[in-house]
Amino acid sequence: MLNQKHRGMRLGVIADIHGNLPALEAVMAKLDALAPDLIINLGDCASGPLWPAETVALLRSCAMSHVRGNHDRAMAAASPEGLGGSDSYAWQALDPEARAWLAALPVEITMEKALCFHASPGNDSAYLMEEVRNGHLVPAPIALIEQRLAGWTAPLMLCGHSHLPRAVRLQSGAIVLNPGSVGNPAYRDTDPAHVSESGMPHARFAVVTLGAGIAIEHHLVAYDWEHSAQRAEANGRADWAHALRTGTALP
Repeated sequence: MLNQKHRGMRLGVIADIHGNLPALEAVMAKLDALAPDLIINLGDCASGPLWPAETVALLRSCAMSHVRGNHDRAMAAASPEGLGGSDSYAWQALDPEARAWLAALPVEITMEKALCFHASPGNDSAYLMEEVRNGHLVPAPIALIEQRLAGWTAPLMLCGHSHLPRAVRLQSGAIVLNPGSVGNPAYRDTDPAHVSESGMPHARFAVVTLGAGIAIEHHLVAYDWEHSAQRAEANGRADWAHALRTGTALP
């Protein structure tokens, strides 16, 4: 068997779980089988009409590192009033201690050669690897990604937020990776109005091997997304149910 020095350090990378407990359970089972050396969760853990409290409990029981997403930050609100529907549902489902845990997560961390953050360095709600075009979230040119990363550098940069799996290599040789979303494969957003669509209902994550070079594996995991969709419907969220079943946003 190869030792770690020869096979390289392996990182499991997850993001944007959004309270989808069955999806997270399926991903964690797969990660258990793959046995990475470390796991990093890039944030947005609980927000959504699914299982916020159970999801946070599972995350806290697992050996992994976390960064805070914009929806995790929203849990610091004094009340659910003024929050969006998904954040409000999560706020009410979580106890004060769980909300405080989410809100206190670090905004960025460094693991091995990887700089880890939720969306963009210094901004947890700004897309890094995408841009809005004709109402859709699409890949941004590498030159634009480099502009957005001005002043930030690491051999590997890990982000989430857009829910779209992608990896690019910058002119510097650095690699930027989004593993995709564990629990929410499509959504509709505003300011400006756009949709993000992965096109498949599967749970997503990535495994990165850090050795002489950097190798990336993107994974899609099947799980009982109909169960999650029915939970969303029961909580009055037809938009989530459609996204969970199809990987596309409700027209």
